[in-house]
Amino acid sequence: MKVVERLLNSHEGWQGVVALTREEGLKKLNGDLYDAVLLCVGVTETDEVEFRKAATNQTKVIRHYGGGSGLLENEIRSAVSDTRL
Repeated sequence: MKVVERLLNSHEGWQGVVALTREEGLKKLNGDLYDAVLLCVGVTETDEVEFRKAATNQTKVIRHYGGGSGLLENEIRSAVSDTRL
């Protein structure tokens, strides 16, 4: 997660926030607005449903299964318009 956080925060105008547990992630979603939520491979389908329910209509929920930093960036950019990043 430290690598993902570093990759996210290496882009100008992007601010990545990491949650290491389901509870921590849902708590953060409850209090703040995000452009996107990145769900990594360890998140279950049941938990994904909970994250989608907790996210606002403006928040894109993205599944990320790994790969290089270019893939991660492209996944985020394709889900969220560049004007909001």
